[in-house]
Amino acid sequence: MRVLPVFVAFLSLGFNLFCCHASRAFEMEPLVITATRVPTPSHEVPVRVDVITREEIERSHASDLSELLIQKLPTHFHRYPGSLTSVDIRGFRTDTHGTDIKGRVLVLIDGHRAGTGNISAVPLENVEKIEILRGPASVMYGSAALGGVINIITREGRGKPTVEAGFEYGSWNRKKGSLSASGGLSGDQIGISFGARQIHQDDDYNDGDGDRVENTHYSDEAYSLSLTARPAEGHRIMFVGQYFRAWDVGTPGATYSPDYDDYKSILRRYGALSYDGGADELGLSWHISGYSVYDRSSWNDPAQAWGYLNHIVETETQGLRGHVAVPAFGLGRIIVGGDFDHIEVDSWNVPPGVAPWSPDTSYDNYALYGEQKISLFDRLNIYAGLRYDLFDESLEETPGLEVTAEDKSFDDVSWRVGASFDLTDWLTARGHIGTGFRAPTADELAGRFAQGSWTKIAGNPDLEPEKSTTYELGVDAVYGKASLGFSVFYTDYTDRIVGGFTTCIDGDCTWTTYRNVDGATFTGMDGYASCDFAFSLGSFNATVTPYVNWIYYFSRELEDESSAQDLGTDTVTYVSKANLIAGLRFHFDRYADLNIWANYHGPQKVQNWDYTSPLYGTVYDKGGFTIYSLRLDFHIFDHLHPYLTIDNLTDKDYAYADGYPMPGLTVIGGFKLRF
Repeated sequence: MRVLPVFVAFLSLGFNLFCCHASRAFEMEPLVITATRVPTPSHEVPVRVDVITREEIERSHASDLSELLIQKLPTHFHRYPGSLTSVDIRGFRTDTHGTDIKGRVLVLIDGHRAGTGNISAVPLENVEKIEILRGPASVMYGSAALGGVINIITREGRGKPTVEAGFEYGSWNRKKGSLSASGGLSGDQIGISFGARQIHQDDDYNDGDGDRVENTHYSDEAYSLSLTARPAEGHRIMFVGQYFRAWDVGTPGATYSPDYDDYKSILRRYGALSYDGGADELGLSWHISGYSVYDRSSWNDPAQAWGYLNHIVETETQGLRGHVAVPAFGLGRIIVGGDFDHIEVDSWNVPPGVAPWSPDTSYDNYALYGEQKISLFDRLNIYAGLRYDLFDESLEETPGLEVTAEDKSFDDVSWRVGASFDLTDWLTARGHIGTGFRAPTADELAGRFAQGSWTKIAGNPDLEPEKSTTYELGVDAVYGKASLGFSVFYTDYTDRIVGGFTTCIDGDCTWTTYRNVDGATFTGMDGYASCDFAFSLGSFNATVTPYVNWIYYFSRELEDESSAQDLGTDTVTYVSKANLIAGLRFHFDRYADLNIWANYHGPQKVQNWDYTSPLYGTVYDKGGFTIYSLRLDFHIFDHLHPYLTIDNLTDKDYAYADGYPMPGLTVIGGFKLRF
C-alpha cells in the first residue's frame, strides 16, 4: 500500500497529459459557498471543496446522505443496521449517536446546523447540491468543524415547471415511491420546489455469506418544500421546510449479542427563513437567516431487558445568521458576520422510573467573525479570517438522575490564513493554515450527576476546547475535459477530551471526571482525477469517463502515551490507511448512462467490543475490503426513464463496524415519469 499515492499520482497525471487536448480553461466552473459563506469560484478558494451536483445525486439513486456519500467520498463510515451512520473527514467524524454537540465534522443545511451527526437521518429530497469542505472551518462555522464541513444546499424553483413521479422495487422486498415538482412563476420571481418519498423494506436482508440478518427491516418517509421570492434583481427571500420520519427501524445489535425485537424511530423537522440582498453598484451583499431543528430518536425494547420500554433523546436547535460583504478598497472584499445558536438536549426513559443515560443540557453560542480577501493581478487571492465564540452551557435537573445543576461559560478564538494562485489559466495552486475546535459539552464542563453508586461523573470547569490545526498545500487543474487535484496535509489535534479520571467530591473518591490529554497527528494526501473520452460511430455519440478519488495517510498517530499504552497501539483507531473510489462512467448518446465503480476501504485498527471475548477492549487489525457497484439509467423514452442499481456485485461479506454485517448482493429496479 505504500506505492498507492505514487501510483494514483502517475495515473492522475496520465489522465491529464494524454486524454484530452481541448482549450485550457476552467470550463463551467462551479461557484462554491461553504468555504467563504459567499458564492466564490471554486479555483479562488484556498481549501479543497468537492461539489456533488444535482445530476450526480439523481443518478446515484441514493435516498439519504449516507447512501450518497458512500458512493462519492473515499473515507471511513461507521455504519450500523438501523439507520445509524457517521462519516469521517481527514481523521475526524460526526458523532455516531446522532447529535452534533460532540461531533468533529459538521453537517449543515444551507449553512445552518443540521442538528444531527447521523447522516442516515438526512434525506436528499429537494437538494440542489452538496459541498464537502475538507479541513478545519471553525472560522466560518464554529464548534465541531475540526475535520471538515458537509453543506446540503436546497433546490430553488426556477424555469419551466416540471413534475416527476417514481417507483422502485428490489432486494429484501424494498419499495420506494417518490414525487417531486419544481419551477418558477412570473419570470422566476416566484419559485416553488417540492420533493417527497416513502420507503418500506419489509424483509430482513442477507449478508454476503447468505445468512439472514434478522431485524433489519425499516420504513421511512421524507418531505421537503422550498418557496422563493425574488422581488428585484439581487434580492431573494427563501423559506425551506423539511420533515423526516422513520419507524419500525430494526436494530439487530451485534452478531455476538443479537436482539431480534428492538427497534428505533426517528422524527426530524427543519425550517428556515432567509433573505439575501445586495447593491451591485456599491459591491455590497448581505445575508440574514433564522432556522429551527427538532430531532427526536427513540430506542425501543419490548422485552425491557434494561428496565425501560423506550429511551428517548430530543434535541432542539435554533439559530440566527447574518453577514455583510463589502469591497476592500478595490483589492477584494471583507466579510463580517455573527451567529447565534441555542441548543437543548433532553433525554428520558419510559416508564419514567428508570434513569436516562445522560443529563439534560442546554447551550447558547454567540459568535462574531470576519475575513479579508485580497485579490491581486487577477491571479492571486489571499485570505485571513478570525472568529470569536462565547458559550454559555448548563447542566440541568433531570428526572431519574441525581444532578448538581450548574452553568459555565467559556470562549474561544479561531483563525485561518490561505491563498490561491493561478499558475496558468488551467492550473491553480493553493495553501491554507486553519484551526478548528470542538466545545466541551455541558456534562463534561459543569456540575455533576450520579445514577446510584455505579455512575458518578463530575464536570471539569478547567477543560479547554479540543483543537485542530491543519497545514495544507494543493493544486487543481482543469484541462479541457480533464480535471485533476490533490492536497498534502498535516493536522495537529490537541486537547482531546477524555473521561474516566478519578476525582474526589466531598471526600468521596468514587467519582470520575474529564481531562484534556494529547490528541493525535495526521499526515496524508488526498486527490481526484477524471477525463471525458468522446467518440462517434456514425450518428451514435458516446463518452467514457474514467475517474478516481482517494485519500492516503502516511501517519495517523496518537500523541497521548497513556491512551496508546491502554490500547496497545499508537495508531488512531477507525481511520483506514487508505480509501479509494475508482470507476468508469459511460454516456451512450441520448439512450443510457452507466456508472460502474469499485470502493476500496483500507485496513484499520479497531477495538474489540465483544464482551463475550477474552480479548474484550483490545485493539486488533481489521482488514480492508472492496465493494463493486453499478448504476444504469435509460433515456430511450421522452417521459419514462427506467433504471437499475446493483450494490455489492460480488456478494461480499463485509462490515464497516465489525459485528454489524452489511447487505449482500442488492438489486433494485425502478422508473421515473417526468413531465
